[in-house]
Amino acid sequence: MKILLVALNAKYIHSNPAVYSLKAYAYKMLDLRKEDSIEIAEFTINDRYEDIIAGIIERHPDMIGFSTYIWNSEMMKSVMKDIRLIDPSIKLFAGGPEASNDPLCFLEYTDIVLLGEGERNFTLVADCFFNGKEIPVTEYDGILTRDYKDRLVPSEMPQSEMDQIPFLYNKLEEFDNRIIYYESSRGCPFRCSYCLSSLDRHVRVRNMDIVLQELKFFLDKKVKQVKFIDRTFNFSKERALKIWSFIKENDNGITNFHFEIGADLLSDEEIELLSSLRTGLVQLEIGIQTTNNDTMKEIRRVADNNKILDNVRRLRKNYNINIHTDLIAGLPFEDYESFRRSFNDIYPLYADQLQLGFLKVLKGTYMHLKKDEYKLVYMDHQPYEVFSTKWLSYEENLKLHKIADAIELFYNSQLFRNSLKYMERWFDSPFDMYEALAAFLDEKKLSHIGINARKKYEILIDFALEKLEGVKIREVKDIIRFDEMLHMHPNRKMTADDHFFIDGKDRHIEFDYENKNVVTKEVSWKEI
Repeated sequence: MKILLVALNAKYIHSNPAVYSLKAYAYKMLDLRKEDSIEIAEFTINDRYEDIIAGIIERHPDMIGFSTYIWNSEMMKSVMKDIRLIDPSIKLFAGGPEASNDPLCFLEYTDIVLLGEGERNFTLVADCFFNGKEIPVTEYDGILTRDYKDRLVPSEMPQSEMDQIPFLYNKLEEFDNRIIYYESSRGCPFRCSYCLSSLDRHVRVRNMDIVLQELKFFLDKKVKQVKFIDRTFNFSKERALKIWSFIKENDNGITNFHFEIGADLLSDEEIELLSSLRTGLVQLEIGIQTTNNDTMKEIRRVADNNKILDNVRRLRKNYNINIHTDLIAGLPFEDYESFRRSFNDIYPLYADQLQLGFLKVLKGTYMHLKKDEYKLVYMDHQPYEVFSTKWLSYEENLKLHKIADAIELFYNSQLFRNSLKYMERWFDSPFDMYEALAAFLDEKKLSHIGINARKKYEILIDFALEKLEGVKIREVKDIIRFDEMLHMHPNRKMTADDHFFIDGKDRHIEFDYENKNVVTKEVSWKEI
């Protein structure tokens, strides 16, 4: 008898910690001995569909569990339907956020839906399956079946003890060239109305001794990246300081750690510690989302945006931490002009990545309950992204999508830092510059096509010459050529023959390629 846990990841470099956690927990609690009693099959949404079906059936499972998320649920439904056609004798169940928050929909495709956290639910199902017992769904809040689909679903599901969950990465070779996802806490102290994490009202943590032991394992093995999936990593100052201090003291010069944080929660002590880390040791994801106070209040965010902006500026001083900031378009009380202001408030932080995202109306969230009041028009399938709101028209939303594409192509590629700072001078605000750049791409029919790095340099020169009134042709070409030389020819050293005409003067610029810093006193590129 075999249970197969199926994951459909967005990319090959991703892994699915949920299915590994289900398997490890069940093996521990049920004391399973056969290695193949529970197997894992990971695919990506970009794999050939026929290969996914074949990859499942060829493993000869007797029961299959599907891990459902916003990026894979539609494909998962198709897979479930076709597996049922091929072999109706196979028992099917689904879990994960999508199945948990729309269980009746998934019961059309499966026999069982696991609600909430999966470890305890799955272990019960596995125990009953291997021992030929009926699942006691009438007594267990975390499971729905077709026979009991009309029973009330409780607001709070059974939860696992964090310290009981086994370490997932003892077989590290299975994760070669893939991101390691690590969880030291579950739940979120905040109640953002658009986020499923707001449904888990209790933050639970893994014992610190266990966490440090597991982080030491990653450091000793010199894994490339460990991505913490804690929803607000620094909700506890003491806990954050211990972990950041530990990875500093045990830094192997290779491993990078990713954390999602609340920047307004950072203390002076935490900022001082973070500022002392090796360049590349840590990267921070900071969800700012909006700077509109009315919007903040409506979506139940309690963050202090002034403190966020100030703390991020302090973190940027040493340029030792990769910082990723997020904005969300389509939130209540945020119209096009309000979003422009939010963008202009955040852009001068010059984060390494600026993600312009769009509201997703997820079932189970408070935002979903308010959809009629907010006049939310959104996709009726994954990813449930908003088309328009009471405050933002479809045409304005489409315009923001084109601006987001321009930001992704030029800003987030990190190829044009000097050129973009130079071009800002011709516009009233950074948003105006990207608005103009998006319109230029649209006008030249360059939107929605693959554009390589060389073509991007050419596009930026054409944009500057056409749209920047009074720009000096040699000057703009030289500053873009400087960026091109920096990023496309990293091993080429500049010589005395390399001249750049900047700010009306012919300059020779020497560049420290290892640290990516200009070392001459004539010009400071960070000030351009």
